Amino acid sequence: MDRFHQSGRRIVAFVMALAMLVSFLPVSVGATSNSTSSVSTYSLDSLFDKALTTIADTQGAAAAQLLTAQRDQITSDIQALTAAGNKTAASLKKAELRKFKASVVVSAFGPGVVTDVIGLVETAIQNAQTRVVAATAEGKNVVQSKQLIIDATTLLTTAKGASEPSDALVSAAIAGSLIDIIWQLLGKTATVVTPQPTATPQPTAPTQTTSGNLWSTIEQPRAWDYVPTTPSQSACGSAGTTYEVGPGLAYTKLSQVPWLKLLPCDTVNIHWQPEHYKEIVFLSNRGAANKFIRITGVPGPNGELPVLDGNGATAAPGLPFINPVFEGLGLFVVSVPQGYTWGYKPGYLEISNLEIINANQTNSFTNGAGATTAWQKFASGIYIERAENVAILNCNIHDNGNGLFQNSKYDEQGQSRYLLVQGNYFHDNGNANSASEHNAYTEGVGTVYQFNRFENTKKGSYGDNIKDRSVGITFRYNYIEGGVHLIDLLDPQSNSNWEKIQKDAWGNLLVNSVYIYGNELVMRVGGNPTGWQNILVRLGDGTNAWGNMRSGNLYFYNNTVVSQYDYDYWHVPFITLFVIANDVGKPTVKATNNIFYAGSATPGRKPAPFAMFYHYGNADFTNNWLSDGWIPMDTRPYQYNSMMGPAVAWDGTGLTNTLSNVQNDPGFIDVWHDNFNLMGNSPLLNAGATLDPEILKTGNAPIYEYLNPQAGKQRIQDAIFDLGAQEN
Repeated sequence: MDRFHQSGRRIVAFVMALAMLVSFLPVSVGATSNSTSSVSTYSLDSLFDKALTTIADTQGAAAAQLLTAQRDQITSDIQALTAAGNKTAASLKKAELRKFKASVVVSAFGPGVVTDVIGLVETAIQNAQTRVVAATAEGKNVVQSKQLIIDATTLLTTAKGASEPSDALVSAAIAGSLIDIIWQLLGKTATVVTPQPTATPQPTAPTQTTSGNLWSTIEQPRAWDYVPTTPSQSACGSAGTTYEVGPGLAYTKLSQVPWLKLLPCDTVNIHWQPEHYKEIVFLSNRGAANKFIRITGVPGPNGELPVLDGNGATAAPGLPFINPVFEGLGLFVVSVPQGYTWGYKPGYLEISNLEIINANQTNSFTNGAGATTAWQKFASGIYIERAENVAILNCNIHDNGNGLFQNSKYDEQGQSRYLLVQGNYFHDNGNANSASEHNAYTEGVGTVYQFNRFENTKKGSYGDNIKDRSVGITFRYNYIEGGVHLIDLLDPQSNSNWEKIQKDAWGNLLVNSVYIYGNELVMRVGGNPTGWQNILVRLGDGTNAWGNMRSGNLYFYNNTVVSQYDYDYWHVPFITLFVIANDVGKPTVKATNNIFYAGSATPGRKPAPFAMFYHYGNADFTNNWLSDGWIPMDTRPYQYNSMMGPAVAWDGTGLTNTLSNVQNDPGFIDVWHDNFNLMGNSPLLNAGATLDPEILKTGNAPIYEYLNPQAGKQRIQDAIFDLGAQEN
């Protein structure tokens, strides 16, 4: 769904329907028999028809007719289920039909057909990238087209890793169908090019200047378009060195890797071993667009991630930290080194497939001078002093002070940008009796959290699950449970004067928008030592010296919010959803298509109801499920009083089409076991409203959903949304 102008809503609806088709039907959208592109070649329908012809020629007409009858029977089942309104069962049948067709194709042509189709889709992706560049020059909106390229590349990666050829063929065919949508959006067909090695797309490389040494490249930033930089080495060709670390390999210790000499396209493979790696890694170097430097774990025989352990870790002598304090701040420290050119930043770095643990003040490490000392209180699993285009992928990060920390400072010269946090498991970070450390704490421009699982912070901690001071921040498709605040969106601080003037690709101030969508957000008894229940979201620092910067809209939509607390008049009279500390510029919570479910912790007990705001707030709530019994305000004295301005209390206005029922039952399949998908008879199916035009324009409509434990899958793109984080 390219985010067109408001007048293009019909086109958006059409594209949503196309996405639904490629997700759940075996057709290649937009394919025609006389197309000049390679669409019909990777269409699963076309391949199936050719397979039937081949089977008829080699095995006889009866064999082909039997397969045709099987296809027709499944198709008939789909039609019957659709007519009966059983969307879930119909979707499963459609998946069955795709798998059946792919199996027939592989049987007819052999597994080599999968390689051929993957090659054709790689070519289509390259052609699409070329078309997007041209469309940009034509002044067309290409936000969703860029996202579709990224999605297609992800599916192609899935295809390459599939163990079953039929599964690989299905993923590759859907990837090709996503590229077909781009031709629908942007017009013109592709020019066929010779297939090249796998090309993971990135935005066109920004202008870079260099004075000839490793720490001098300075990149002019792009305006943030809400499309994260996905790690890629597609432009590397044969360039790059691979360093293998592990037992019996060229490097047996992390300190043997020439970290200060890493170049674009280099890869460090850290192989699993029974013993933990206990070494501090200093990352100061920089890759380039489509030439990432990759630091990635190679799992063990049972999928075990390699473990980097801060308890007893050592730092190599002579690491060129610009400040010696950084030595005790992270197992991974990403920072500029001594001798760098002013304005240089590390970047284009991937840290993936690792378990990162125990960088916390209760443990010690040996510094570069050989002295054993305790980790600093603010020590982090990954500490980013400044960087751009860093991706943290598929890691298990726990039992550190901060799980992840990213800082920004010094105007653009120290501004962190374009952080992608994807597919990770954060839990048990923080320090007991401290509110300063969190599972994740980030500040930058253009930060995206997606497909992660965040569970409670360390027992006894007063920290938040996620604390963020970024501008251009997106939280989507995550599971988040616990912490004092599930999401604490404070104002920019360490580089606030620079960050507050940054604009997006449409000229809007980034500080005035936050996007939170497609998340499962859970608040339960336990894990919070404050004596208070969890709080969903806080916005701003209020009257603090750096406060009152976030003053626009908090877009909160298609989330599933679940609270499970027993009502207790003295201790848990209600559960607070939103704390709006800023009162300058009328910051507004624009909530659409959410499920706010307040249930009990004990079956049969009365649940604690929701309090919409803490004292002050501005609401623009449309088409949400909200459990009955809610109250407008939490008026208790609390820690926020000192930062709240003189704004008047929320008057309860701004709620439109609020849904509920006397049974307090939105129709979850199994709320007690975290299955928040909706049953086929739920009143919240197809109950959604049209999203705000700003959401569509910036490419932030939900097209995926969270998949336990820390992954994602495509969201069914019906013409009408279901409420909540999942589409049925």
